[in-house]
Amino acid sequence: MLTISSDNLGELVGSALQRMAFVFCDPADSTGGEVLAVAKSHAWIELRGNPSYVVTVSATPGFIQEVASGMMGCEPEDIDVDEHGRATVAELANIFGGELVMQLASQDDGMMIGLPRELDDEEMSICMEAAATAGQSTILETELGQLMVCFLSN
Repeated sequence: MLTISSDNLGELVGSALQRMAFVFCDPADSTGGEVLAVAKSHAWIELRGNPSYVVTVSATPGFIQEVASGMMGCEPEDIDVDEHGRATVAELANIFGGELVMQLASQDDGMMIGLPRELDDEEMSICMEAAATAGQSTILETELGQLMVCFLSN
């Protein structure tokens, strides 16, 4: 079973983005508060097991456009963030949650993944603060935007 650190969380998220949407990211120098201030959508997903975890995802408009365009095979400017933002970020939570379940579940103690749900700015801020004190987080960026993923015990 893997112990999650900020570094391997970033690597896991970056690898998943490359495979699913052909998006290549670098670690960002921004703070969580800076990303949260411009993020368009937030989602969370629960990983149920012993122990249980929560994964939260926040993305800026440019990042949403880049990921959605990579998944749908169109140009980023063709993506309407208001129309596709929530679904894109929820799908990211689902994908990252699935990646973490595969890394964290042992053969003896399985894990189940819940359904993603949308978070508002206040809920995301609470999760971000909890991850800062008792979890892990990573912020990745592309030329178009930023993504923040938080991982914490539930």
